[in-house]
Amino acid sequence: MAKSVKEESFLIYCSVIGSTLLPCYVGKGLPMFSKRCSFRRLLLAAGLWGLGVAGLGAQTDAGTLSGTLYDGANGTPVRGALVEVAGTGLRAETDLDGKYRLQVAAGKYTVKFTAPNYLPAAIEDVVVVGGANTDASTVVVTAASVTTVEVTESISAVAATSEMVTQERKLAAAVSDGISGEEIRSSTASDAAGAMQQVTGVSIVESGYVYVRGLGERYSATMLNNAMIPTTEPERRVVPLDLFPAALIDNIKVLKTYTPDLPGEFSGGLVQMSTIEFPTKAVFRVSGSTGINTVTSFKPFETYRGGGRDIFGFDDGTRSLPASVAADTRLFRGVFTAQQLQEFGRAFTPDYELQPVASMRPEQSYSVAGGNTWGKLGLVGALTFSNSPQANYEERNFLTMSGNAPILFNTYSNYNAFNQAARLGGVLNAAYKLNGANKLIFRNTLTRDTDMESRRMTGFNNSIGSDIEATRLRWVERGLYSVTAEGDHVVSKLGNSVFHWQLSVSNSNRNEPDLRETIRQLEENGRTRHLPLPESGLRFFNQLDDRIYEPQGDWSKPFFKGPVTGVLKLGFRGTFRQRDFSARRFRFVPVRTQTIDFFAPANVVLGRDNIRPDGFEIRENTRGTDTYDAKMDVYGGYAMVDLALGGRWRVVGGMRVEDATIRVETVDPLIPGAVPSIALLENRDPLPSVNVIYALSPRQNLRFGYGRTLSRPDFRELSPFDFTNVLGGFNTVGNPNLRRAQIDNFDARWEWFPGGDQVIAASFFFKDFTDPIEVTIQPTTDLRQSFVNAAGAKNFGAELEFRRNLSFIHPRLRSFGLQSNFTVVESNVDIPEDQALLLTTRNRPLLGQSRFIYNIIADWAKVQWRSSARFSLNSVSRRITDVGAVGLPDIYQERNNFLDFVYQFDVREDGKLSLKFTAENLLDNRYRWTQGDFVHRAFRLGRTYSFGTSFSVF
Repeated sequence: MAKSVKEESFLIYCSVIGSTLLPCYVGKGLPMFSKRCSFRRLLLAAGLWGLGVAGLGAQTDAGTLSGTLYDGANGTPVRGALVEVAGTGLRAETDLDGKYRLQVAAGKYTVKFTAPNYLPAAIEDVVVVGGANTDASTVVVTAASVTTVEVTESISAVAATSEMVTQERKLAAAVSDGISGEEIRSSTASDAAGAMQQVTGVSIVESGYVYVRGLGERYSATMLNNAMIPTTEPERRVVPLDLFPAALIDNIKVLKTYTPDLPGEFSGGLVQMSTIEFPTKAVFRVSGSTGINTVTSFKPFETYRGGGRDIFGFDDGTRSLPASVAADTRLFRGVFTAQQLQEFGRAFTPDYELQPVASMRPEQSYSVAGGNTWGKLGLVGALTFSNSPQANYEERNFLTMSGNAPILFNTYSNYNAFNQAARLGGVLNAAYKLNGANKLIFRNTLTRDTDMESRRMTGFNNSIGSDIEATRLRWVERGLYSVTAEGDHVVSKLGNSVFHWQLSVSNSNRNEPDLRETIRQLEENGRTRHLPLPESGLRFFNQLDDRIYEPQGDWSKPFFKGPVTGVLKLGFRGTFRQRDFSARRFRFVPVRTQTIDFFAPANVVLGRDNIRPDGFEIRENTRGTDTYDAKMDVYGGYAMVDLALGGRWRVVGGMRVEDATIRVETVDPLIPGAVPSIALLENRDPLPSVNVIYALSPRQNLRFGYGRTLSRPDFRELSPFDFTNVLGGFNTVGNPNLRRAQIDNFDARWEWFPGGDQVIAASFFFKDFTDPIEVTIQPTTDLRQSFVNAAGAKNFGAELEFRRNLSFIHPRLRSFGLQSNFTVVESNVDIPEDQALLLTTRNRPLLGQSRFIYNIIADWAKVQWRSSARFSLNSVSRRITDVGAVGLPDIYQERNNFLDFVYQFDVREDGKLSLKFTAENLLDNRYRWTQGDFVHRAFRLGRTYSFGTSFSVF
């Protein structure tokens, strides 16, 4: 039935940084808070202010009635339909998106829908509340249909509610899952990665990388507002989803089967994120929260001296490469004099030591969002900021082979990292309807994520033969900016066909300025001595810039031929990607060790007085492979048809053809006239697809799907030069003979939609890989890692999903709901024997694949008490993270279990002022990696308890 859409609301308040309360204002004329003002009093004052302002707003007698009209056969919007509110004379016509909007006096009404070629429909008992938006969206069926579709339920056209996402899933052409913005905000998730953990068949690796159905980033892709987005990581294929704050997201969908209008390079899943949508009435909301972590908050912490804007995630130039350092020449003796090298070395800030913090501040986050629609113009914007410190007390152990058995080699009992993560995000979108047949939309999305990390590692190093202490100071800025212009145009002379075009430009960047590392030996008397090792006295700078230009367009024409109806669609998409990466490596090398006191503190040992011709000298060991340019051009065209055959059968099929060219050029920019090395891969691939849907009943679907997709090598995987990963690890060399992998995907799903956002589903999938790209180890002195095309691989599994209100058990349980999903995955990859000489295991599961994944979510909501609560449990079984070599076992990350709790209370009945309490990681999950019988890594991140308040002005 129709429901009133409750607008999300927020309240802003001041923040605590260290022990200092930042001065800020929460209202006109309110005084500035001093350091003596307690945080509890500040929250109380902010809450009272919110209550006072909220009391000023009075409900009006009129409300907004809005919705979207969908084709019940294929889910496409029905344009030009007449919407009437019975007994009032009010009427409207649906626009290009099938949407309508009316101002209606408070009361109960019947809403009628009529459209050419469709049967009339009506929703009765639609309750309009003054000052609120009431949704009355529905579906209609064609006049030739022999079955009926229930139209008594509605879904929101204003924001992505769980009912809307469920209804879209029911009408979708392909097997898909998703999560609405409403569900994201009712969870503990602070970003898209956290939200995705609730989706069936999805697991998150390394905080932000999505694995779908056991397949990792090589077999997944990410889109933002229907545009591909580049990565921020030099050794990664996709952008980490922890870069996207939850407050900016309207919904996330995961497409698990392929249709020809999608890019062909994915197999596990295509993640489609959409930013916040345009509201039907004025909205302005602000929020704030603070959180306490049991491992970090108000506990000792370590950091280092940085710049004045570090708290906001912006380096103020403190870490920049000194301007006096030559930009186009390596720093070598013979090229520069000893005196010049001394001046270069002294230009680097001599700061290598960690600074203790007696009591670390709590987490904090803020957001503000607003928008409105004025006639033909719609605007919406949002801004979010958070700063979250996290201490990580870890142990790490490394093995080597002794005879035929692995033994401990390096053991670090204290591998402690202290990170301060600052995240900033913004959205600004605008839409303008030129007339009933033409609409333009402009979308802008900006995200920034900065990590300020301090690491202190102590333990026994067998190579050195003693206990050591290593410190590392690191700063990483990641950013993404995406701008999109798109338009929809109805051409009535061509049978009301629709032409859609879109131009997107996305730019990702990653800047890691001045990574500093020192290693010291621990003496028996407790003193420490600087060790002049290759990794000690390091200064490392690197920068990545990744850009995607993506023009696309499609033409679709509906047709009605008796019992056969459908949509014919033709389109193209060009994806033009360019990447620039550069790095420079410097190290302070002792010239005459007897002139230096290595027992002095690091800032003295490597200080200005010791940087001299007979002391430390700056040397540059930048590699020729530390700089490369790469580009990939993909031209794709497709033709497809979406057919409704009678009232039960639906067939969606067609063909896509992609022409792809990948070119990687590696050249040493510091050597004049250097000859570049070029890797090139060219392919033309036809990609067929067919999806068949049979409606067992108006609420049940049976789906079958087949599609062929691709996985192309990444840029560096093709380059013949060797390189060391930015953060250390294997020496890696690319393979210019790599072929792109082809995957044949088969899917089957039964799904039942009892009503509202309820769903019960069972799925089976099978994937057959030809020439999959896998990691191998080459027999060289430094154990180089490379890439090969495996002989083949298979991936198959099943998914179960259950989401229902428990009133079906007993009416007294109507306040409770249960969601659960379970995925089991099996896979096997076969590495050719001649390519796996040093690998311990030739036949193994795919990297990163967990066999079992399950989620259990229990919801409770009591409207009379204005309260709701949720418990959520997420469990992911063990998975391979690193391939074993020379007899050493593979490294597995063991099972992780996470239990979270959320409680929300609406202070006001209209929901404009609310309080929210969250508890994350209640089980205090122990993260653990094992290698055979040994523990490779282990740590706990602690429990986090947060309190937030939100307020909506309108």
